Amino acid sequence: MSRAKTILVTGGTGLLGKGMEETAPGSVALVSVHQRDYRIPGSAAEQLVLDLRDKRAVDALFAERKFDAVVHAAGIASVDFVETHYAESLESNIVSTLNVTAACRRADIHLVYVSTNAVFDGTKAPYRETDAVNPVNKYGRLKVECERLVQETLKHWTIVRPILMYGWNHAETRPNPATWIREKLSKGEGVSLVTDVHENPLFNLQCGRALWAVLDKRPEGIFHLAGGERVDRYQFGVAVAETFGLDASLLKPVTSDAFPGIARRPPDTTFVVERMARELGVAPMTLREGLAAMAAGA
Repeated sequence: MSRAKTILVTGGTGLLGKGMEETAPGSVALVSVHQRDYRIPGSAAEQLVLDLRDKRAVDALFAERKFDAVVHAAGIASVDFVETHYAESLESNIVSTLNVTAACRRADIHLVYVSTNAVFDGTKAPYRETDAVNPVNKYGRLKVECERLVQETLKHWTIVRPILMYGWNHAETRPNPATWIREKLSKGEGVSLVTDVHENPLFNLQCGRALWAVLDKRPEGIFHLAGGERVDRYQFGVAVAETFGLDASLLKPVTSDAFPGIARRPPDTTFVVERMARELGVAPMTLREGLAAMAAGA
């Protein structure tokens, strides 16, 4: 990037925000907004506590600070929580996105909206950015509406759809599949993992690099961000166990009907990542490559 820029990341304490912190160009200042009043020790970003559902608070932030771009990653992202707490999830996702897009529109700021693979039904993988969306759960439907909101109200926007991200999360934040499985196996606990849900998992530092490329190039449209290997959740767990020298026999392969109480998942949302590689210059890593990089950074 040619000059110092200030980038606002909403929901910046999550795995995506951490990936951005660890891959940030030296000339960039990161401002991270999150709702809960806690601090992340050692974070490279300036941390602000703000409820994005509060329009006045959002407007005041944009009036006080000049941002060169915004990465909007905030919002309830638990598929099962959204299914059973839809009103709260509407406020967290739709209302916050309304407020952030309105502020970006008035200030003529480029917005990068962070969506999800849950916008697809999982029956026609692998998916390109041009494929029709058809979510099978309430979370996916919320994200489709947020995508439409971004596309129909802003002049300068990019939508990115990360898939099953993994890496080292902040200790204060929720674990991701890799750290959760690693912790369970480290304690000698068994883990049941499904064999009928497939993705191509994304290392969070790769996600960070892709987002910085988006912020540099400012392309319009949708980008699928994913790794280079299609796996099911059980295969994912075996790779975690083998990478960290843990007992893979504690992993039990099951099908989704072993979890009747959770929201429906699309069976295969594997992405085509040609556009990520071609236009952003980020080559997809295999799962083993990403886990090895994760282990090396332990």
